[in-house]
Amino acid sequence: MATPLAFDRLVHSDWSIAADKRWSAVAIRSRTGWLVDRLDHTGEPARFLDELFDRSRRTLAGFDFPIGLPALCPEKAGLEFHQLLLSPLSQRARRFLTPVETLFDVSPNQPFYCKHPKGGRHCHLFQRLGCARIEDLLRECDKKTENRNRAESIFWTVGARQVGKAALSGWQDILIPAMARTARLWPFDGPLASLDSNILTLAETYPAEAYHQIGLRRPVGKRSQQGRFVACHGMLEWASGHRVSFAAGIKRSMLNGFGAGGEGEDPFDAVAGLCGMIEVVDGRRAEAPKLTTRIRHQEGWILGQIELPSKKPSIVPSSLAASLSPHGEEARERRLEP
Repeated sequence: MATPLAFDRLVHSDWSIAADKRWSAVAIRSRTGWLVDRLDHTGEPARFLDELFDRSRRTLAGFDFPIGLPALCPEKAGLEFHQLLLSPLSQRARRFLTPVETLFDVSPNQPFYCKHPKGGRHCHLFQRLGCARIEDLLRECDKKTENRNRAESIFWTVGARQVGKAALSGWQDILIPAMARTARLWPFDGPLASLDSNILTLAETYPAEAYHQIGLRRPVGKRSQQGRFVACHGMLEWASGHRVSFAAGIKRSMLNGFGAGGEGEDPFDAVAGLCGMIEVVDGRRAEAPKLTTRIRHQEGWILGQIELPSKKPSIVPSSLAASLSPHGEEARERRLEP
């Protein structure tokens, strides 16, 4: 077990491009452990940032949007991730952060797009960004491991797994203004042990990774009240053994599976991600495996994820993607994910 870190407030935000789907859970360190005393809508970003910069606390705030860029970006666009955050008004950064109209308009200098055109496929994204396979558009922490499938590329903006729009929102509404106010960013600014004396440190989280970290049974059916009810009982059992308590109102919501509506998924993920952060800060789980220089300075990592990518490829051979025309409708494209 590692030495516990000195953070005395943890905040986990389940982020979305839709403001009404953003929920945040807050835990305060006490003499007896952690008290999860707040769970509510995140609110307007500027006000939320003001709350995070509480000089009486040393806060670690986790967000479930990608924080970092694939190694392809400095190679193709000449842009480092830290450079993007610290100099967002430079011509190169402004262009990079401005989405083009459709998938067929993207380029290494403008890899994000607004609308997904009919017939748009992964191979079109590969061709426009100068690569031949999905792995080139993934960070190491996004790739398939022995226990989970790969994530979607940050530049793919359609389907239930897309994360690009939320990432742009999070970077512009949270990361860039927070960095301008001297927030620190894990792992780019160093390991957590070197950051826990700062007023505010930001990190990337992933609630589905947190399920595994606190021992919830799989699959976690978070989209149904019954699934959340079962998972919340597992969460409360974990908490009872690790000096974590919940405010009465939050505990009632958990015992009710966060209600019958589909909107219960968002506060559930906010709490689950917070519990995963507690595991790391209390020293029961490593913050990351040994990270390469490229990961620490460009790609970033997911807090508490200790699995490295499996060696098996998660996509079709690159020769297949290269063989497809930019606007073709070959049946073989159906093999591409998603």
